[in-house]
Amino acid sequence: MGERAIPPATGYDSPHGLLRKTWRELARPDPPQRISHPLSASFDTKAEAQRWAAEIEGDMSRARFVDIREAESTTLFEALKRYQSEVSVGKKGEKQEKVRIQKWQDSDLAHKSLASLRSSDMAAYRDAEIKAGKSTATVRLDLAVISHLYTVAAKDWGIEGLTNPCRAIRMPKGSKQRERRPTAEELKAIYKFAGEINPVLPVIFELAVETAMRRSELMMLRKDQVRGKVAYLEDTKNGERRSVPLSSRALALLEGLPTPIAGGRYFNLKLNTISNYFPRVCEKAKITDLRLHDLRHEATSRLFERGFTLMEVASITGHKTLAMLKRYTHLSPQDLAEKLG
Repeated sequence: MGERAIPPATGYDSPHGLLRKTWRELARPDPPQRISHPLSASFDTKAEAQRWAAEIEGDMSRARFVDIREAESTTLFEALKRYQSEVSVGKKGEKQEKVRIQKWQDSDLAHKSLASLRSSDMAAYRDAEIKAGKSTATVRLDLAVISHLYTVAAKDWGIEGLTNPCRAIRMPKGSKQRERRPTAEELKAIYKFAGEINPVLPVIFELAVETAMRRSELMMLRKDQVRGKVAYLEDTKNGERRSVPLSSRALALLEGLPTPIAGGRYFNLKLNTISNYFPRVCEKAKITDLRLHDLRHEATSRLFERGFTLMEVASITGHKTLAMLKRYTHLSPQDLAEKLG
């Protein structure tokens, strides 16, 4: 298997400048097609070189050998570049993930090899980000990119010898669940001041409360998707189709809009425009600690208060797990007290 006829090479023993001989040994697999190139290493004595070759070839023959050279030569920066072009490009959250990838590529870890990254590196990153005031959700999403990168590299790219550095670390605990729900007076003020900025904004915000639809789903909603009392969504966040029942109020809001061109969208505002307008509206209405996503939260809680079952609400809102659905549900304690009698 190994090549035994390689002559010694002359080298220098720094810093003394004394001449020495180093024995270079190659280890080849049997059959040789298992790796594209033989492995080589240098040793001070011929016996050490031959012993090393025998051990490596023994591992190869017993199918225990793992060729980690690609993992050692591929930097995190290079792997993320490939991940972005092959994996992120197919995700709905491509833009957000691109920002996280760039953040990793700008970090001190970017030029370390995939083989050399350790769980201690990820733990140090986690602690530094939390100390800098980043939210636990942000840190978890950043680490999720690296974790998925290693999964793809091992399974799809065939890079051997990888150990996912995120698997063994403690993930930061989730932030305290929001329980903020807008009052009826706050919603009236929101609709009033939103109309002063853009005439369709009050409709968008009220539809969010009436339907529990996401911002992107509302912005992409077309007239031909509304049939009878149901909106049939084709392109949702999780990639699955969903049917959303529409209340009488939701139907009235849609019917009050200018008629779109055949099959056209009801709204032409950009997603970021909606997000940027909402804080301005709240500021005008003197409302604090309220986010655009809280309107979907409010809609979800209202569905439970109307008596819908857990599975019925999940079908309407599109939450994939009950744990996710519970996170956005906070029933009114006053309504629960009324049920007690």
